[in-house]
Amino acid sequence: MDLTSLLGYILVGLLFGWVSSTLVEWVWYRGRRRRIDLSAMSPAARGTQPLPEGPAAQTFGAPPGPAAAANTQEGRRRARNDTRPQSPAAQDLSNRPDNLTAVYGIGGLYERRLYQVGIFTWDQLSRADAESLQQITRALPGSDTSAWTEQARELAQANNRVGAVYDGPLPEDLTRIAGIDQVFEDELYAAGIFTYRQLAERTPDELARIIPAHLAGEELDFVSWIVQADSLRDEYYTDEPPIL
Repeated sequence: MDLTSLLGYILVGLLFGWVSSTLVEWVWYRGRRRRIDLSAMSPAARGTQPLPEGPAAQTFGAPPGPAAAANTQEGRRRARNDTRPQSPAAQDLSNRPDNLTAVYGIGGLYERRLYQVGIFTWDQLSRADAESLQQITRALPGSDTSAWTEQARELAQANNRVGAVYDGPLPEDLTRIAGIDQVFEDELYAAGIFTYRQLAERTPDELARIIPAHLAGEELDFVSWIVQADSLRDEYYTDEPPIL
């Protein structure tokens, strides 16, 4: 075989290889482009197009099997349950006030003024407008009263107090009594003791049942609580006339 014939065979082989690879790439590109176009189409339009065969058919418009349909129905059911409001029977709507000082920016003085106008719970606070809260509490101009309502809403939801109300006597700050902290005040509130007068009328044995030893962690001077409460009775709101 002379050199000319050899070069001819080589050129033919190269040309055949180039044509073959180009054809393969073109077929692959068309198939890939078709899959992309199908994925971008709406389900209705996609149903009129031929779908790829094999496993890809499950991705591009193939009807879901029984398991997929069941999963879809279960997901919808869970979504409905997640957004469904709790029934009143499932909520803690016990007749007691909430600790409004748990809201950042509200101290004992602001809480007392809110109590005076009938805002006793986080839920009630969350429904008040910022301007009214500014006027009721006489808060400083820089106070972000609009943030109070959002915090109150979160507290009501986190503590299952959405819809909670209170219609008892004006609550008083029992933590002013030496020996009573916020935890003990919450226990006294839960037992229906909201004022100094009510506390002064209890016996040490009754208070010992309300504040168990395991909760106190140490022996408490309930007699002192009663004496202090008696000296404070009917004085908590005397310097703060109701704000109408």
